[in-house]
Amino acid sequence: MLTIYLTRHGLTEWNVNRRMQGWGNGELTEKGIRDAKALGNRLADTTIDKVYSSSSKRAYETAQYIIGDREISLIQMDDLREMNFGDWDGRIREEVEAEYPEDFKTFWEKPHLYDRNSGETFEHVRKRAVQAFERIIEENKEGTILIVTHSIFLRVLMTYIKDIPLSDVFKATPPGNTSLAKVEVENGQLNLIFENDMQHVK
Repeated sequence: MLTIYLTRHGLTEWNVNRRMQGWGNGELTEKGIRDAKALGNRLADTTIDKVYSSSSKRAYETAQYIIGDREISLIQMDDLREMNFGDWDGRIREEVEAEYPEDFKTFWEKPHLYDRNSGETFEHVRKRAVQAFERIIEENKEGTILIVTHSIFLRVLMTYIKDIPLSDVFKATPPGNTSLAKVEVENGQLNLIFENDMQHVK
């Protein structure tokens, strides 16, 4: 059996400032670093064979803090990056909403219909997320791995794991920074054990 832990990167300055954070990058805050280390302590007694991380700096650094001084292979993957927001990236959410009210409303309320000439659609992200997830499973038939990625990426991936429509992507509780999810893979079946667990965060 393969056990997969999934987490979101630690809190960043862009999270605090409510900036759209896709392929751009805000630096981890002190809390973000502290929470990543706390997750590392929580998983200290768990034998992790590999860690896969988004190649974005905030995710990769979160992975490093989780690993700490343990000898664990850390693999960066571009396909684990957050949704590409195009010309919205790095902008404050309220500014985007004021300038693009209809597109912004569609993004959050009808994500399966969201389509602009800048950045990715949710369908693009889902295809990328599923391909990355299946490739990781193919590379790891058994053992335990950790994936460090991003909020919308995780929510989109969960529609695949839970077998629910993409239109429901925002209906579940959003994953908190360094929140933990656990999936077991056995005989090709995905079993979600828990998600959005924050017990290590003070």
